[in-house]
Order: sequence, then structure tokens, then C-alpha cells
Amino acid sequence: MRKTILIYAICIQSVCFGQVNYKYFSRTELEQDLAFFSEKLTSIHPLFLDKAVHNAWQDKLLSMKKLLKDSMTQNEFYLLLAPSLASINDGHSYIRMPFDQRVLYTKAGGLAFPFFVDIIDSKIFIAQYCGDDSTLFSGGEEIIRINGVSSADMVLEMQNLFGGSSIANRQKAVATNFRYYIWMIYGFEKNYDLQIKNKQHQKLHVSVPGISSEQFQRNIQRFPTRKNDLYSFSMDNTNKSSVLKIKSFGQLDSFCAFADSAFSMINKNRIQNLIIDIRGNGGGRSVVVDSLMHYLTDKPYTQYRKIEIRVSRELKERYREKYPDRYKWINNYAIDELVVQDMNRTFPSNNKLRFVGNLFLLTDKTTSSAAATFAGIFKELKIGVIIGEETGGTIGYYGDYWELSTPNTAIIFCIAPKRFIQYGGTDLDRGVIPDYLITNNGDAIINFTNSLIEKQRNANKRFSQ
Repeated sequence: MRKTILIYAICIQSVCFGQVNYKYFSRTELEQDLAFFSEKLTSIHPLFLDKAVHNAWQDKLLSMKKLLKDSMTQNEFYLLLAPSLASINDGHSYIRMPFDQRVLYTKAGGLAFPFFVDIIDSKIFIAQYCGDDSTLFSGGEEIIRINGVSSADMVLEMQNLFGGSSIANRQKAVATNFRYYIWMIYGFEKNYDLQIKNKQHQKLHVSVPGISSEQFQRNIQRFPTRKNDLYSFSMDNTNKSSVLKIKSFGQLDSFCAFADSAFSMINKNRIQNLIIDIRGNGGGRSVVVDSLMHYLTDKPYTQYRKIEIRVSRELKERYREKYPDRYKWINNYAIDELVVQDMNRTFPSNNKLRFVGNLFLLTDKTTSSAAATFAGIFKELKIGVIIGEETGGTIGYYGDYWELSTPNTAIIFCIAPKRFIQYGGTDLDRGVIPDYLITNNGDAIINFTNSLIEKQRNANKRFSQ
């Protein structure tokens, strides 16, 4: 089905987008870019040290070559490359969606899908309607079909543009880019005939027009500003509990400032129960994880059981430019050697703000990468209770990627040269499994956590009497 729809997308773009003067690349240029992409992928990523994987890729490469046309746009080439890289099932090796054609289309007055959507368990729901008539939709309606195409088929097709074992993470990425993909893949522009299911479970047919960039910019002003804070802190002095919501481990300076302020308040108010919520946290930097750990434990730890590095010419060059202090070390190894990196233990520094009460960690199926690694350390050190869903990030994964770009079409792609094996389980293809498995439905996880705190509080009261 994927190949059929991609071929359909390539054909329909030529018809629907003809009014915009997009740049087309010759077959020679496309073959050069395909060869460049394949060579970099197979020479850098550790998976391709396996001959069976390498041979299977060569078969896939031949199939991709057959799909090349005499000329193609950047978007057409992207739709050919992205599923192929996604097929290796590595969420940290991927192709960035190009926006060059989208910018030209928008500047030419092109119309866009007038919704922001959420995707939950392969179903599409209206998050916000950006059309002129704000009374048409209230949000939360399920979209069943768009212009005769099943929403479930759309989600399946679009999620195959992303790699990784977590379907929830892939669908989260699809939801973020849905307005662009529905145009890029299906060529939908002006009008949208929808079959929806409202909150009363009634099926309705609704037709809405596409919107211009000017309409979009004007109409989104009617929505309340979405809080995109990376961190939040709340406190309940009655239960002597606090909640730290951490959406990303990506920024060290801002996190350190937040953590210092939050733990100062926790210490000052003698908080006994700390809930750390990393649901929806897609990861970030290991140094930020270390920063948080210094507030939680004095136990020595390593973040990973094992790190394997595939040595390549590209990796050596990157070390020479980016990490000159380690270049001599990596340069001692032969090309295609798989090097096991030494695991140095981290000894948390003395911290007068270190929390010494009851710790609770909340996870869900979009908790990934560095956030899942944090959950693994948390579980390994037994410093608290984990509640929620199995993490989307698995025990074994590839990472520490960097960007490259095809020479002609300027498609940006990322390749991971390292394999990480973290703590939190022994099945490398599974995530960190919580102590209490609770589906992330509404307030179910936080309510369950508060019930545990209440039970402990009542037990303490009985013990003290």
C-alpha cells in the first residue's frame, strides 16, 4: 500500500501544483543524491555491519532507483527516501521534512488544511479549527474520512515516514506535520469533504474550504496562547507533595535555573512527596539528566550499561572537527570497527537541596530517548516508584546522530553512529516498564499516584497513633 500511495503522490503533485514554478531535478542529480544518501547511511550506521542487513538494503536501493523519474521535485524525492530510512526502525536516524516547496506554494496564495489535529491510537481528532467560522467545530471531533480517503489509511501512510519502535511517537510527529503531509502526499488544497464523528457519536458530513496564510495567521489569534513551557512546578502543602513537569531534557542552562528554584521551594516547604512527570518528554541531553540526578540521589551511577560506536571515516572527521580532544582516541581504531566505550561512573556532588522524601515518576508511551534513559536509571537505583505506561524509548537504541545533506536536492538527513544499551530492563526491544501500569487516559495516572500518597499518609497516621 505504501508504494502505491507514494506513486500516487508523485503523480498528483505534477497535476495539482503546476501553477507554482517548483524546481525539478534531473535523473542524474537524483541518482547522485540517492547514491550519496545510501553510501553515508551504510558506512556510518552500526546496523549495516550486519551483512544480511546490508544486502537487504542493496535490494531496497535497486527498488528505489526504479522509482526515480526523469525529473522530480524535492518533495517527491523526500517521499521516496523517508520510508526507506524509516524502515531500519531507528527513531534517531531520519529525514527532515523539506519546506522549500511549501514556502513557494504559500507565497503563491496556496490554500491549506484548516485544522490542527491530535492523533491517538491511529485516530485523528480535531484540536483546533482555523477556518473563518469558529462555530463549526468545538474540538475533539473524530475525523473519519477526508476527501474520500480513510483517516486510518492516512495515518498508516504518514507514520511510515518516521522510524522507531514507538508508534505513539511516530503518530505524534505525524500530528505535528499533518497539515503539510495531507498536501504533500495527496495534493489536497482547496476543499475538504469530511466525515466526522461528533462528541455525541453522531456521524456527520461537513465540507470546509482551505485557508490562506493570511486567514491562518488571523484566525489563530482567537485561540488562547498554548503554554509551551518546558518545565512547570506545583505544590500542595496539604499533602506535602509537589509535581515537577519536565517536557524536555534539551536545554541545560534553563533546566538548571528551574531545578534550583523548584528544589529550593521543595526544601523550604519540607515537601515529603515529589512527583516527577516526564510523560510526553521526547528526550534531550544526557548532561541534563545528570543535573536532575544530583537532586535525587547520592548513589554513584552510569546512564548506560554499554555504548557501542561504529568507526567510520565520517565519524573520525566529525571528531576531528567537533571533539579534537578525543580525535586521537577514535583515530586509533580501524574503519568499521565496533568500539565499546568505557562507562565512567558519575558520583553526585554534595547538594544541600537534595530531595530525601518519597519519589514518584510518571511515564507514558511517548517518554523517549534521554527521558527513557532517566526512567531506566531511576528504576535501576530503586530511588522511587514508576507509574504509568511503558516508555516509548527502548532499552537498546541508536543515537548521537548528526545531520548531512544531499548535494543536489538539499534533503537533510540524520544518521546515528552509536548503539546505547540503557538500564531499566533486559529486553532490548522493550521500554522501561513501570511498577504500576496505568493507561494514560485523562487524569488516571496522576489520580492513581495521589491515591498512593494518600494511602501512605494514612498509614503513617495509624503508625504514629
